[in-house]
Amino acid sequence: ITEEHGTALIFDEVITGFRMHPNGAQALFGIEADIGTYGKVIGGGMPVGAMLGKSEWMDALDGGHWQYGDDSVPPAGVTYFAGTFVRHPITLAAMKAALVYMKNEGPALQERLNTVTEDMVARVNGLFDKYQLPYRWVNFGSAFKTKYDESVNYTELFFMLMRYHGVHVLDFPHFITTAHSEDDIEFIVDVVEKTCIDLRASGFMPMRTYPIETVNSSLNGHARKLNERVITANAAPIPGAKLGRTPKGEPAWFIADPGAPGKYLMLVTDEN
Repeated sequence: ITEEHGTALIFDEVITGFRMHPNGAQALFGIEADIGTYGKVIGGGMPVGAMLGKSEWMDALDGGHWQYGDDSVPPAGVTYFAGTFVRHPITLAAMKAALVYMKNEGPALQERLNTVTEDMVARVNGLFDKYQLPYRWVNFGSAFKTKYDESVNYTELFFMLMRYHGVHVLDFPHFITTAHSEDDIEFIVDVVEKTCIDLRASGFMPMRTYPIETVNSSLNGHARKLNERVITANAAPIPGAKLGRTPKGEPAWFIADPGAPGKYLMLVTDEN
């Protein structure tokens, strides 16, 4: 369709480029884009961004093919663009080293990392099932993320306890790289189990698993509960309780805090 209408097909490969496959998401989905944007992996740890594409689209930017070091010049006009960190020599050296390394390793590099990540995610999900916790790890290649049931309060404790036990994680995507050893993977899984034990002992978490089917129906990057919970406003569990919402927007009952005028305490009931 884009070829027929003379429109550029652009792929955002900042996350997927060189990480899931040497040819990124384009190879995985069998689509050849006109232009791709890249970053992350190609920088070898340095901040970098790059655009790659077919000559009919890129010549207007770089002037077309020319050879550095001889008397050749760009055959087309060059679009001026600059920035403080554009073409930084240290970043360019890191890019070359990273790209040469990935080229020498071949597709087996990404396949190995993808497999390691999938195995780790499966083991962690087994722990969530074992301790009946409303979490699930999902992955795409070597990228993975923690999903959770948003109808449950205090789910952020998982990330705090993981950090407490020695694994720095946030509620963001994470990646397994060639820098991670087998011992690192074992340590991550061990810390997840310690965290699961702490969560179960805390009394905050309901005895509830989080099925894969629910994760696959997630929206906007966070899993959504399948059924809205309804609380009737005229059915207060104790006299004086008022209906309100938790920080996550869930309905709950609250009573005045006798030790802090103007503050309220949330009641724990069968409904939450």
